[in-house]
Amino acid sequence: MSTTSKEQIFVDGDVNESELVTTQRRYEQERRKRLRDSGNAQFIDISLSNQHDGFLEDPWADFEAVETVQAKFPVNRCQVLIIGAGWGGILNAVRMVDAGISPENIRIVDTAAGFGGTWYWHRYPGLMCDIESYSYLPLLEETLFVPKHRYSHGEEIRKYVNLVVQKWGLSNSGVFQSKAQNLVWDENAKEWQLDVVQQRQHEAPQTINIRSTFVVLASGVLHWPKLPDIPGFLSYQGKVFHSSRWAYHITGGSPSDPSLDLLKDKRVAIIGTGATSIQIAPHLARWSKHLYVVQRTPAAVDRRDQRETDEDWFRQEVARGKGWQRERIRNFHQHFTLGEQPATNLVDDEWTRAIGLLGLTGNADGPKSMDDVPAYIATVNEIDLPRQNRIRARVDEIVKDPATAASLKAWYPSWCKRPCFHDEYLETFNRDNVTLVDTDGKDIDSLTANSIVVGNKSYDVDLIIFATGYRSPFSGGPGEKANMTIVGRDGVLMSEEWAQHGPTTLHGVLDYKFPNLFLSGPAQASTSGNFVFNLDMLAKHSAYILTQAMLRANGKPFSVAPDPAAADHWGLQVLMHAAPMALSFGCTPSYFNMEGDIDRAPVEMRMKMARSGLWGSGIEDFLKVIESWRADGNMRGIQVQIQV
Repeated sequence: MSTTSKEQIFVDGDVNESELVTTQRRYEQERRKRLRDSGNAQFIDISLSNQHDGFLEDPWADFEAVETVQAKFPVNRCQVLIIGAGWGGILNAVRMVDAGISPENIRIVDTAAGFGGTWYWHRYPGLMCDIESYSYLPLLEETLFVPKHRYSHGEEIRKYVNLVVQKWGLSNSGVFQSKAQNLVWDENAKEWQLDVVQQRQHEAPQTINIRSTFVVLASGVLHWPKLPDIPGFLSYQGKVFHSSRWAYHITGGSPSDPSLDLLKDKRVAIIGTGATSIQIAPHLARWSKHLYVVQRTPAAVDRRDQRETDEDWFRQEVARGKGWQRERIRNFHQHFTLGEQPATNLVDDEWTRAIGLLGLTGNADGPKSMDDVPAYIATVNEIDLPRQNRIRARVDEIVKDPATAASLKAWYPSWCKRPCFHDEYLETFNRDNVTLVDTDGKDIDSLTANSIVVGNKSYDVDLIIFATGYRSPFSGGPGEKANMTIVGRDGVLMSEEWAQHGPTTLHGVLDYKFPNLFLSGPAQASTSGNFVFNLDMLAKHSAYILTQAMLRANGKPFSVAPDPAAADHWGLQVLMHAAPMALSFGCTPSYFNMEGDIDRAPVEMRMKMARSGLWGSGIEDFLKVIESWRADGNMRGIQVQIQV
């Protein structure tokens, strides 16, 4: 590490070795409190539980506006079927349209009743994106859209989603309240056969079998809500819902008006203190008679510094010329390094001052082998500690009650859990009508007909809101993520193949045993704190491969997939670049490490996970690799098999 970079990194002050050792010991103590032998089994996966499937009901559906599945597939086939209507699916469709595929030949299937993915489902009070809007919202140069705030609110993002859909002519491509399942590859016809099941309100499910030449899996990474498996869960008689399906008929207000006036005489509990809860809690506190915030692990909450966008400033200082958004995102990524920091910080927020988050994103200056990992972890911990100390000190500065403040301090490195940013959350605990119920890393003991029981104390509540997150994006393959089966060449079942051997992709977008099936990562690809950019980058790559293959086929049916040798070589390259991602081992349990299951994996399993994981040198390095590959123009490692 250069002297210059170290001076830039230690903006919060140096730490001595004794303090570092003491803190590491505290981190380990707190981590052990959260470890569960049950791993992910401590949660109820709502989508797989008939007893709890009511938590998935769509409160936003305009059923009359949803066309029938038969109307969307009049001849039971399409050219491109995209599974998922969030940003991943939309960007795949946009990039294919840009590459010359007609919107009329694209169908986008989703269980929701509209476009948006997470921004369709999430409409809770206080909803904002925690990545700055000028980087997060894709295609700003093309749409000339100016976000209203530095961090866009959910309603604005949802409306922007529909603006993009309309601009690219995709409004009629959506197939809603529908689920794709049972994908089977037909080698002779060079296409996929699958079922699409539609469930519209007050109607029996309708299933049609269709064929699609190409399929894109873009079902997202955090979209199946989960609940804690609490004894007595079904005994509770009060109102209850998951934050991903906000019930304004219970709370009052609306997605555009967080006046939760129906809670004025209600005792409310919100369970969970992650990125969702810290946005909701201040609004619940303003309106409810009493709010109980039930915490197992505290969030590390840094400042957000939200503000409105000055349009003149935006046009003069942000959107300064062609390519401005890509340059801004590149500058954002360049701050996650042990090397020298960029001379200019274009985004200039707390993300870009959190060097330790390279543990989530990868680092081109990281270790080159597992032998270097211990020293690397020590270095990153030293760099990260001043920031975490500052965040813990921020709790003391804001929260008046010392005991509450102590419970709200996060004892883990920055990269172990999703970082949080908010300007009002901590202040909420200074209100007389707010109580922090800290379980000290333990589970809630039980629910009764009218209360939550933690330790020796019972808390009577009229409403429970579960802000308890989602199925881990790192458990299972693409089929499991979409709750579907995928059968490829020679009858290979993807769930079994990926479980036994891991993926065999080229660049994370095509697996050679599953041709004409485009993936959206992040397995064997890369990631970013700005995940939508990651999706767009892979969407561009998939669109390039598909359209180049179409040119080579010259109108004839074909399959496109990696050459087996090229896929094996790519897996080896991912493995060789995996060392910087080893920071996830020894972390506080979360969906990042499958609730600590990564730590329990045997060595041979860890090797497979590394080969199946992320490009450890970071997203910008990954982009250099795939953009150089495209620039060669020869589709090296890709097989296009044309039907004779």
